[in-house]
Amino acid sequence: MDKNIDINTVMNMTEPSSEFFVELSDNIYGIRFKGFKLRNYESGEIFHSFVASNIYELDYFAENELSYIFPVQILKAKNLGSNLTLVVGDNLVKDLTLIERHYINDKLQANYKFEFPLFMPNSENNVEFMYPVPPLSKESQDMLDQGEDILAKSDTFIFVEGKLVIHRRAHYIYTSSV
Repeated sequence: MDKNIDINTVMNMTEPSSEFFVELSDNIYGIRFKGFKLRNYESGEIFHSFVASNIYELDYFAENELSYIFPVQILKAKNLGSNLTLVVGDNLVKDLTLIERHYINDKLQANYKFEFPLFMPNSENNVEFMYPVPPLSKESQDMLDQGEDILAKSDTFIFVEGKLVIHRRAHYIYTSSV
């Protein structure tokens, strides 16, 4: 699938995507998500942790949206640590760029871009990103203060040498009832 989606296109998106921009077959490097952990960087509190039983378990999400229910404490944290375990296939992966775009009420709330120069073939890699939680809009803060759930979406893009090979979409509910 070629939709000519490049890094600049992604960085200029103003709302969450309504479709997937690549298919599983576009992932010619065999990059697979194996695990994910989200924590409060300062306190160490773990908000979410998952480890796949095999490297193909999460392939389903190449064309299906992920769904999460997270505690509102995530939005109250100052900094998050996002630990990601990924596996690389038979080819050397050079210049991997991971971009995360988070939206609340379909408005861009946060944008994160991480770059990695090299992943060896047939390797398992564990990386942790540390990033600040941006302040909420007044509307979202009022909802949080009133104990209301906050609905959010995100797009995750992985580029290798400037070519989009993975796109994941997710929606979230941040709630105090977890």
